[in-house]
Amino acid sequence: MTAAPVVHADEATRAEILAVEERRQKALQEIDLDTLRDVYDDSLIHTHAPGLTHTKAQLLEHVATRAPYKGATRGELTIRVIGDVAIMTGRLTNRLGSPDGSERIVAGQVIQVLRRCEDGAWRFVSFQMTPDGEHVWTPTVEEKAGLDRIAQEEQK
Repeated sequence: MTAAPVVHADEATRAEILAVEERRQKALQEIDLDTLRDVYDDSLIHTHAPGLTHTKAQLLEHVATRAPYKGATRGELTIRVIGDVAIMTGRLTNRLGSPDGSERIVAGQVIQVLRRCEDGAWRFVSFQMTPDGEHVWTPTVEEKAGLDRIAQEEQK
């Protein structure tokens, strides 16, 4: 048995996955639980920026009772595919509601894993956000180039 190679998504697959991501973002903001049930696999593990981890049922309850998602902006996304699994990485800036009624911004890097299901649809199985934090090391040349790209994206 030969393992499937890791490749960048072709344009058609990339478009399908980006469409699912757009549906997810819109459904979170509109509290559209039917769409969220559809785009999240039953095996979903969703880890929020502060480390709180939810199953699919817990995340749906969180969205329904707290309505925290007010807006989202994505940076450049890299999508790699291994057979029927896609790994999407890139920046996410969330505008979130707080318990006191105020809003806050949480930004960072996100890893999202999707699988192509038996019905042909892509569904999210994993989500992990690492919020921006303190950088204690002076960036390497490659890290500096990446940070410069992020700064340019945020200025757009």
